[in-house]
Amino acid sequence: MFFMNDRKFRLNVRVAVFSLLCFVLFIKLGFWQLGREEEKLQLLEANSRLAASDPITAAELGEDSRSGTPVILSGRYLPNPSLLLDNIVLKGRVGFEVLHLFQDEGGFLFLVNRGFVGMGKTRGTRVDIPVISEGHSAIRGKIYVGGGPPLGLEADPLVAGDFPSIVQKIDIRALENIIGEDIHPHILRLNEGETGALPRYWPEVVMAPEKHRGYAIQWFMMAFAVIAAWFFFSFPKVNLTDEVIS
Repeated sequence: MFFMNDRKFRLNVRVAVFSLLCFVLFIKLGFWQLGREEEKLQLLEANSRLAASDPITAAELGEDSRSGTPVILSGRYLPNPSLLLDNIVLKGRVGFEVLHLFQDEGGFLFLVNRGFVGMGKTRGTRVDIPVISEGHSAIRGKIYVGGGPPLGLEADPLVAGDFPSIVQKIDIRALENIIGEDIHPHILRLNEGETGALPRYWPEVVMAPEKHRGYAIQWFMMAFAVIAAWFFFSFPKVNLTDEVIS
């Protein structure tokens, strides 16, 4: 034991071990968030370079193309099949993302995501989808490599002739089985201002890099608070008079 003004060190092993574990955990979480920030910065930089590159044609596009690859297609939209991707919210309004098939003049088929349309008063209300010209068009967009179904939901079964069809996820293979033709395995997200484009919100990353830095600072502050609390409770005030008498 040693004196520190009117405080005296008292070791509580359990509190010390718990404090040390929390301190190490919070420090690790802080550096993990800093690592995530760096990853996001590198991703945004790579996406920026990719977006600045010249768009490629359908014939040049491979099945392993990465998300964000700029593409230019020349052909026409097909009236059906069309899909409505469910559970989309834009500016507080619930609705769907509209997807149409586009046939390139080389014969390639692409599923094009046009953007957002709002839901009617009920889910049974017919969705008002802005009409697009079925004539020849040249459109630009970016490849989007999507993930699995949201929240573990299974895809609704597609039924031939039942379009537009509301789905929980996009299943291109199921669509191929219905039309009997091959479709490019990745979705094309239509650029703003292109023929058939609708409102959208497609951020490059869900969480901005600066938010990760903010979370890192919070974890480091919590680590500091744990150590400060340990010091405070490990050096309780004592009655110096009683200590001298004892």
